[in-house]
Parts: sequence; C-alpha cells; structure tokens
Amino acid sequence: MASKFKKEEEEKRVLYNNIPCDFVEDILSRLDAKSLKRCECVSKTWLSLLQTPYFINLHLRRQLPRVVFLHKRVRRFAPTLSICDCENFAEISSHKFPFIEIDCRPPSFMGSDNGVLGLFDLDNSSAYLWNPTINEFKELPPSPQCRHKNSALGLGYDPLTTDFKVVKVSSRDKDRVFGSRNGFKEGCQVGIYSLRSNSWKAMLMPNIFSELESSTSIITVYTSLGCSIVVNECIHWIILYGNTTYYHQPSLGIVAFDTSLEKFKLIESPQFPHIENGSNIRKLKLANFSGCLSLFTLDEVTVVEIWVMKKYGDSDSWFKYLSVNLSNLLSSGVGQHSDCFGVDFLSNGILVISWTETDYWFWYDTKSKRLVNTLPRSGMPDFISYIESTYKLKA
Repeated sequence: MASKFKKEEEEKRVLYNNIPCDFVEDILSRLDAKSLKRCECVSKTWLSLLQTPYFINLHLRRQLPRVVFLHKRVRRFAPTLSICDCENFAEISSHKFPFIEIDCRPPSFMGSDNGVLGLFDLDNSSAYLWNPTINEFKELPPSPQCRHKNSALGLGYDPLTTDFKVVKVSSRDKDRVFGSRNGFKEGCQVGIYSLRSNSWKAMLMPNIFSELESSTSIITVYTSLGCSIVVNECIHWIILYGNTTYYHQPSLGIVAFDTSLEKFKLIESPQFPHIENGSNIRKLKLANFSGCLSLFTLDEVTVVEIWVMKKYGDSDSWFKYLSVNLSNLLSSGVGQHSDCFGVDFLSNGILVISWTETDYWFWYDTKSKRLVNTLPRSGMPDFISYIESTYKLKA
C-alpha cells in the first residue's frame, strides 16, 4: 500500500516529458490567459492541473493589470468591449457582447473581480457575469428583489468556497415599501447570488449605523456612487448619508460586504469640506490601489485628492497620497469652471482624466508625476480595472 502511494506521488510530480511539476506550474502560471487556455488541450494531466483553484489563483496573481473600455454603439454596430494594456492603453483584444442585441444600448458595470466582469442591463433588468478572455458568460436568474435601477449591485469572489457572488441591495424594506435610495438602511432587502448554486438567497440589511451618536431612525442614505470595488475580499460601495434634510451636510462613508462571512459594515472615510457642504457629490469614486482601499475626489477648483487606507479597516490609517491641480497639470486654458474632471484611479497608480474641451482622455502617472499618454475619448463612455483569468462560469 505504501509503495502504491509513493508511486502515485511520484507520478504527480511529473507532468510532461519528465519535467518536474513545480517547473511546469511556474512556467504555465506566467502565460497569458488565452495561451493558457490552449494548453488545456495538451493532455488530461495538464487540463486537470490548470483547472485546480490553487493554479488558477497562482496564475491570477502573476497577471498584469488591465483596463476594460466599454464602447457605445455607433450607428447600427453592436456595442463592444476592449481589453487594453494598463501602461500605454494599447488594445490587447476586442470583444462583442454575446448577450446584447445590435440595436440595444451597452450594459453598465457593477464591478470586476478575478477576471470576471459583472454587468447589468437596465433595458430588460438583467444581470450577467462575463469572462471576456475565455468568452464565457452567465445570465443570472431573476432575483426576489426589485429591478436593478432601484438597487446597488456588487460582484466579488469568495476564496473560501471558490464561488463568485453578486450582492443586490434594494431600497425596498421588509414591509415592501420603497425608500428614496435608502438601500443601506436597516431592514432593507438584500439578495445574494451564488454562481456555484445558481440561485439567490435573501437577507435583511443590518443596522450598520449603530455606532453613530445620532439616532439611527432618521438616517438617510442619499445615494451610492459608482460601481463596486473589491479590496481584501470585500465588496465596497461609497455612499452619502446623514440625518438632516436632503444633501444638507451629508457624511461620506463606505459600505463593505465580506464575501465569505456575508456581513455588512460601515467604514469611516476622510471627510472633505466640499462634500459636507453638499457640492460635487458626483465627483467621488472608490478604487483599489495596489491592494489598498482608496478614493479620490475633485473639488470645485479642479484639485484632485487621492486618499489611501494604509491598514484595511482602520479608519485612522487614511492618508493623502496625492493632491494635484488639473489646471496646472494640463494647460493654463483649464479654468475654474472647466468641464475637465478626474474620471478614475487605476490599481497601478494611473489617474485617468477627461477634458471635454478636447476629444481625448489623459492619464497621469501618480508615481512618476507626469502625463503619460492620451487616447481619443469618442465612443468610450465607461471603463474599469481588470485582470485576465481562466475562471470558468459554466461548470
């Protein structure tokens, strides 16, 4: 029995042509996702290795960050999606949506994690998971909650169960009464979708504002801003909330959902004077910067501030990573009331900027402190950080 076990172990250490398993794993894990997909055809042994969660995670950690651009429909051409290099934004591949008709508008991003995009289509209230690298998608079954336009959605990967989860926070409470974008208030309905079971389960939003000094009964969640961001295996949304009248001295907060524990919590964020005065609430966005939770904001004089949470979950560890004046950065022609505004902050430290007085995107490398490239802005209304992977959506 012992000799049989030893023989099996020896066979596992050799995968192909007497090459040790460790060498093969190391080499294959450095390939791009498309090349790795072709390697599945080499042998059953290779296919078995490449589909293990251990190898998939190893391969994912060694992939370069990408950015995905969502192209709007031009004339009668269907909307498309481009995967681009995160350094020079050169297009690596282009993809048609396998679930969107030619004359329909493109879907919107709900989030991205481990090479899978989460998208929702407001036209038919449908949600999808899509891995464009291997061209696999999954349409989610209808959820017990309301339509997506009344909900905040997020996508995350649970490493404990190797499962993708979609969270939908509804503004409808346990008494089936709709609030005004109050989805994160206590008692509101929450749906959690599991790809593994292909089903939804329901829960009620807990009181994440319980530690605030003011009465939680009058807390109003004004809105959630932007798509979700995954950091530390938690899905995050940025919100404005308070206990006074609409948009009067709101507080800025971050709601986190742990994908493994399936619990919500409120993370305190840095507070900004222009937010507390109720202005420029649309120019706020969360980001994942080198594995750290971060956010950026643009005030009324075109100054971008980027804040990073050095220690996850510790609100005292927020620090200002960068402050840059776009008027000085781009040209003297950008005035105080210009339509130039920061758009996104990518995981590799690139600040993407749109200046509507021109037809180009600009991106600023916050590490080297210089403008690194430009790209025509026409037809690219939305984008998100992305990492290519071989995660399969069809078991």
